[in-house]
Amino acid sequence: MVSEEFFKLLEKKLHNVSDNISGYYKVFNNCREQGLMLELNDDYESELLIWACENRNSDDIMVIIADKSCCNNNCMFDDKAWQSAKYFNVGDYKSAVNYTYNVIKKQFNKNFLEEYTTKFKMHKCLNDLQHIAIDSSDLEYEDYYDLATFEDVDRLYFCDLIISNGKLGLRYSKYKDQYHDEFDNLTFEEWNPDLTSSTTLMLGMQERLKNFIDSEIDYEIDMSINI
Repeated sequence: MVSEEFFKLLEKKLHNVSDNISGYYKVFNNCREQGLMLELNDDYESELLIWACENRNSDDIMVIIADKSCCNNNCMFDDKAWQSAKYFNVGDYKSAVNYTYNVIKKQFNKNFLEEYTTKFKMHKCLNDLQHIAIDSSDLEYEDYYDLATFEDVDRLYFCDLIISNGKLGLRYSKYKDQYHDEFDNLTFEEWNPDLTSSTTLMLGMQERLKNFIDSEIDYEIDMSINI
């Protein structure tokens, strides 16, 4: 039940992947864990095996991601793969699926058709932003923060154009959950935006935020699993 629900939601999230990726399911059962294993391959000879089931010692969702070297003839993961397992609270399919999606995206990046729901808002008019940018070294953060905001709604990250210690740049933040009630400020990056128009500002913030998110995801994945 846990395995079937997990993969049903994962398939739905993978709607933006090209047909170059192929996959098929196998059943596994080692008298402790049981469920489905998904094997993914693409035209570039990349491969990934994904096991999902209920943890034998709790009701948590267990996800294991590895390559074929960690799989035996009975479609079971070996001890090395088991040690890299990720656990998610019972019913928290969204976190489990998002984690797996990010690993798949990293492994099969050439096959993804990028689709994001984004929001952009300027809190000052363009003329004010141009003057503020010129005088940023003489201004205080408390008086000029959140000059503009660009948000990736789906991945819960956003960046604010602010002045910090007399420097103009982007403060990157992430919401703690999908309700957007609380967030953590992550880091500040000095940046001189193109303020020719609101469009050039938006595109610049969009590119910067995307690069930041990708680097954060890569770091999180590398810390948790060695693909």
